[in-house]
Amino acid sequence: MNAPSFTNRNPEAIVAENVYYDSVGYTYRSLSWLEYAKKKSSVCAVFYAALEIRQAIEQLLFEEIVMSVGGQLDPAEYEKTKGSSTKLSKILRRLSPDYDQLVSFTRAVIELEPGAPPLISWDHVKLLKSWGKVSDYLHWGGEPKETVESAGWFVRAIETIEKAASHLWAKMTAGHSGIMMPNQMQPEIRQAWEDYRAGSIDLDSVRGRARLAQPVLVTRRET
Repeated sequence: MNAPSFTNRNPEAIVAENVYYDSVGYTYRSLSWLEYAKKKSSVCAVFYAALEIRQAIEQLLFEEIVMSVGGQLDPAEYEKTKGSSTKLSKILRRLSPDYDQLVSFTRAVIELEPGAPPLISWDHVKLLKSWGKVSDYLHWGGEPKETVESAGWFVRAIETIEKAASHLWAKMTAGHSGIMMPNQMQPEIRQAWEDYRAGSIDLDSVRGRARLAQPVLVTRRET
């Protein structure tokens, strides 16, 4: 994707321009606030950056849940997603226990398609750790002289939040999230998925089967 620049943006621009409430939008605003915080030595901007990236991680996990169920999320399950990133991660594992495998399988199959966009995958454990570290800056942390009035605290806060935000931004701007839903796979690909899920074949074998099936799949699409 053509990533917009998050540098040299003033507070009015950050809150009024290119405002999107998805994981990309939250991450973009976090990096914008971080850049402003460093330029102006603004503690307030640090807090705003922390809030935005925490929201980005929560939104990203929710987007992963929606994608894992093919875009259809039961209202009762939707209500359960509200509250915390840990709850979101647990719901994702419950609704789609094979999700990580499915992401790897999809990447292996899609990469054989000419012109296919690069697919990215997320390490949910890493996301949750980042969420926890960033959240520390959104709670009372002690005496002002030890926190908001401390140069060391300011530098550590910037480094912690920027590490989380930069990780998300680098992956978001390098590709797209996506999976193939098993119930929508062609029979040859579905069989490869079932064998891979069961541990009977590895990703190299998946690529081999997908490559052999390509002529049949192309003909089927064209008829």
